[in-house]
Amino acid sequence: MEIILDPPRGAAGITIGMAIADAERVLSGIPGYLGPGPARGSRGTADYSSGMTIQAHDDGTGTVEAVEIYRPSDPTVRVVYSGISIFSDPAEVVENGLVRYLRIDVIDDGSTVVAPDAFLAFGKSLSVYGDAVESGFFEWVVVAAPGYYDEPIEPRTSEPRAGLPIDQQVSGQEQLF
Repeated sequence: MEIILDPPRGAAGITIGMAIADAERVLSGIPGYLGPGPARGSRGTADYSSGMTIQAHDDGTGTVEAVEIYRPSDPTVRVVYSGISIFSDPAEVVENGLVRYLRIDVIDDGSTVVAPDAFLAFGKSLSVYGDAVESGFFEWVVVAAPGYYDEPIEPRTSEPRAGLPIDQQVSGQEQLF
């Protein structure tokens, strides 16, 4: 079975912007569906007999803002972008394939690879000793619209926040905020 990544539109038949309830119906139709698994309180999450987990992330309004797929343990389940098998091949092979199609940035000391223009993000496995070279495969992939990880701009306030009056502060302790 192949699960197709289609950034920035979606993955596994789930479209960015669709209702979470619709995404859950799509997830339940993927072969090997076991149900919501240990994250039963988390809408949009499904576990599969292949060891794969797929989560449709809710933007807080009941709409899918990203799709995250965790590595299946069954090698017959392939997660694919433009013919590149994301979890079957070592991360270095996947990265070399991706640069033919996308600009990629390697961040977090090499443990995360992001294709910001698409938006695709990949997380590498690390050995128990923290050696990414030793393990070297991707463990998860996220597909979302570009800007998914951009930090929101918070408005600046013109007045500083007032603290506790001096007589209510603990002696020798400065106000933290």
